[in-house]
Amino acid sequence: MQKYKILLAAAVLAGMGSTVYAKGIPNVVLDKRNSIYWEDDPASGQNGEDWDDAVAYCDKLVLGGMEAWRLPTFKELFSIVDYSRVNPAINPVFSFVKEETYWTSTDFAPNVSRAWTIDFRTGKSFYSYKSTNHAVRCVKDIPAKVEKENK
Repeated sequence: MQKYKILLAAAVLAGMGSTVYAKGIPNVVLDKRNSIYWEDDPASGQNGEDWDDAVAYCDKLVLGGMEAWRLPTFKELFSIVDYSRVNPAINPVFSFVKEETYWTSTDFAPNVSRAWTIDFRTGKSFYSYKSTNHAVRCVKDIPAKVEKENK
C-alpha cells in the first residue's frame, strides 16, 4: 500500500511543474507535458452543457486570438487533477475553477451514449449520460513550431 501512495505522489508532483500560464496569452494555460493549451477564463467551467453542446462550445471558442479548441480527452483532463487538494482538486495554476464535474471527449466504451467525466471537487472519475449537464474546459493542441520555441 505504501508503494502505491509513493507512486501516486510522484505522479502528482511530476505533472505540476509542466503547467504554466502561457506568456502573452491571457486566460490560457500552457501544458508543456501534453503539448496543449488549456482554457482558463471566467467562462471555464461556468457552462452547464450536455455533451453535444460542450463539444460545440469548444469548437466555437476563440480565446487569446486562437481557434480550433476541443473537448479534452480523459487522459488530458485527468492530468490536471491534484489529489493533494480538494474543493477543487485541480492544479493550482488554474484561476477559474468550478467545483463540479467536467466533460471529457472520451466515450464510455460499453455504452457510447455515455462519456467519461472528472469531478474536480474530489478528482474522482465517472461516466455520465451525454444528455446530462456538466462543466466544460477546452484544450487546444500546440502547433509543432510553437512547441519547439517553448522548449
